[in-house]
This record gives sequence, C-alpha cells and structure tokens, in this order.
Amino acid sequence: MIELSDEILNNYIDGELDPYKLSELREHLKNSESDSLRLAMLQKVHRELGKLEPLEVSNNFTCIVMSKLQKKSKVFRMDRFFIFSISIVFLIILLAIICFLFLMSFSQQSDTAQNVRVINNYLIFITNVSSSLKGLMTQKNISIIGSILSFSIIIAGYLFLENQRHAKRNLSKIL
Repeated sequence: MIELSDEILNNYIDGELDPYKLSELREHLKNSESDSLRLAMLQKVHRELGKLEPLEVSNNFTCIVMSKLQKKSKVFRMDRFFIFSISIVFLIILLAIICFLFLMSFSQQSDTAQNVRVINNYLIFITNVSSSLKGLMTQKNISIIGSILSFSIIIAGYLFLENQRHAKRNLSKIL
C-alpha cells in the first residue's frame, strides 16, 4: 500500500508517474473513496488553473522594481546616516563631559599634592567624577535630562512610524 501525498497525486495528474506506481495508485484509488475525492478536487483545481490567463508584465518591469529597490536602499542608508550622526553627537557630548571632569580633577590635584602616586590620582579622579555626577543628579537636572531623553524617544518613534508608513505605501504601489 502506498502513502498518498499531494505530490504523488499531482504527479499522477501531470502524467509523471512510472508505470509501476501508476498501477499501484489506480488500485489504491479503487479501494479508497477519500483519496479518490482528493484526486477529483486536485483535478478540478488543475483544470481551473489551466483556464487562467497568464499575467502580462511590461517590458520594463525589472527596471521599475530595481529602481524602487534602489530608492528604498537610499532611504535606508539615509536613516542609518541620521542615526549614526545622532549617536556621534551624543558620543562627542559624553566625551566632552568626561574630559571636562578629568581636567577638573587634575587641576584640583596639582594644588594639593605634587608627589601623589598615579594610583592615587586615578582614585581621586574616580572620586571626583562620582561626586560631580552626584552633583549633576539634582531634581532640576534629572528633570531636564529626562525631558531631553523623552523628547529624543518621541522623535525616534515618530521617525520609525513614518518609515513604516512610507514602506507600506511603497509596498502597496509595488503590489
């Protein structure tokens, strides 16, 4: 007894079965009403699909699709450049703050002790950085930092949604 799959039935409809499998399939179909019904349905689908007219595409279809893909990749590159630029700005600001704190800590240390070891300088620097950060974390500064971060998240969300809308419009134009 053979295991009937849609592939075997489709091969039967297309006339692609070898004589041994063909006779085995015919014998199986005589004894199985459910598989005969499946075959009849697949044959009906095959006939209906044969009635369909093939879709004609224009001669420049490939060029149109490629130009749309190039536009999409250009927008993607512009979005990546924007995100990269914003990240660089935040990184520069962060480095400027770290350098400022570093210079402040060494200028304070040069007045108090000339013979302090390098390890002590690093410990003092870390202490100064943490105290400076602690001084920055006042109620007013936290509100300002939170507002800036919230505004940045809102802008990023808006840009993301606009990018999604633009992609949907482009996809609906293609389809």
